[in-house]
Amino acid sequence: MNMSLLVPRSGLRRTLLASLLPLALVACQKSAEKESGLGEQVASAAADTRVLKDVQEAANAVLRSADDCDAAKAALPEANRRLDEAAGKLTTATGRTTLDALRTQVATVARNCP
Repeated sequence: MNMSLLVPRSGLRRTLLASLLPLALVACQKSAEKESGLGEQVASAAADTRVLKDVQEAANAVLRSADDCDAAKAALPEANRRLDEAAGKLTTATGRTTLDALRTQVATVARNCP
């Protein structure tokens, strides 16, 4: 998909930076997080993956319909509901970063479809 259709060129740079900022924050947070066993980390990552599955489906419905604002607007409430629900269930920094990136992409479509 050509992103220039979704976001004006000047806004594309800002959107990309906003999407990459959480990744930089994860790198800083990693040293501050408590060390835990490998099994616990794997379990947390697996749980976050399950939580994000539904969120990604709803967000993808919005992103796929970005060219059709009526369809995108119809999909936005469900995507935002799932994004909000997932925020309290995620336990890893990577999961939170992924959620923030999805939220940014959905918000971009919402801004482009007033």
